[in-house]
Amino acid sequence: MAILCPACGRQYDVTLFQFGRGLVCDCGAEVNPFETAAALTRDVDARLSTEEADPQAKPGAPAAVEMPIDGVLDLHTFQPAEVKDLVPDYLEACRHKEIYRVRIIHGRGSGVLLRTVHAILKRLPEVESFELAGEDEGGWGATIVCLRRRPD
Repeated sequence: MAILCPACGRQYDVTLFQFGRGLVCDCGAEVNPFETAAALTRDVDARLSTEEADPQAKPGAPAAVEMPIDGVLDLHTFQPAEVKDLVPDYLEACRHKEIYRVRIIHGRGSGVLLRTVHAILKRLPEVESFELAGEDEGGWGATIVCLRRRPD
């Protein structure tokens, strides 16, 4: 389950709030799970309206959810099986918006997701380079990706 920032809609994993405290989003807004119940309701309504709007969607499949294309992809709110398609799609969307430096947050954990993300990045021709983030951007819990510019 995800908690949404009420200002920008960025998703945060519910486990970040296990001690009953909120946090400050990158946009500067305070995110508190008790104050964002309305945002959760909007998210559910958005998912339902997306299902109704997409007659091609498979029954029982998760609804498509719009996510901000801002150069930061936090994989904590996605299932591991979604990563294989999600990472290339997100990077292409970033290139389309002329965002050429992307931070992918995969978490520290056991390193399985990190290895999966790196294996995907190695195969993508639009990836110029990638490396683990510096300590100020997540350390070995995140990867910085430099993308090739789109041809004019």
